Amino acid sequence: MAEADSAGTGGAALADAVEAVGCWWIEAPYFASAERHMDEQWRGLILPFLRLDDSGIDCAVVVDLAAGRGRTAAKLLPLAGRLHLVDLHPNNLEACRRRFGADPRVCCHVTNGWSLPLGDAEATFLFCFDAMVHFDSDVVRAYLREGRRVLRPGGHAFLHHSNTVAHPGGDFRSEGHWRNFMSRDLLAHYALKEGLEVVRQQPVDWAGDGGFIDCFSLLRRPSAR
Repeated sequence: MAEADSAGTGGAALADAVEAVGCWWIEAPYFASAERHMDEQWRGLILPFLRLDDSGIDCAVVVDLAAGRGRTAAKLLPLAGRLHLVDLHPNNLEACRRRFGADPRVCCHVTNGWSLPLGDAEATFLFCFDAMVHFDSDVVRAYLREGRRVLRPGGHAFLHHSNTVAHPGGDFRSEGHWRNFMSRDLLAHYALKEGLEVVRQQPVDWAGDGGFIDCFSLLRRPSAR
């Protein structure tokens, strides 16, 4: 596992950025309420964007980043040959172990909050839904760098991230939906600088008010690199 650095920001600064966000999700009641919406979000938002039939996404080795209590993992598992669940909080992974039992396809990993505990070119698909929207922009870039490292050439990454730039330098909780500073264009810029291709992006009206505070981005590690 590589210890990621990002844009000149040292590990201590990244750790502080992770703690500032992660401390709010140790025993969050949000997980239970979000579970009720997962079927609709999977069918109505995620699958239409991914277009699994013609996108070239390979689900042989899938990484579910910020897996939480496993609601997205439950959708990914039927597609995956192997599924790596990665989360900052051990209690979330314990809940996932109880949920998925002894399924030999599932592996659970605790992360430090900015690196991926997998080997180089080990994964075919990196997936992160309803979590990166809260991440500090330095942490997002660190995960882009790590994504490029752990993906096989030609592998893809689906990232659900913030598209909100209203509070630069501010506390992410000052935004009504706790979105951190990020945009569609900034994510694309970071991805390209970290050696990933942008396949497509789609702003998402998460709040239902026409604000399009979120974005889906599909990235790919180039085959020739």
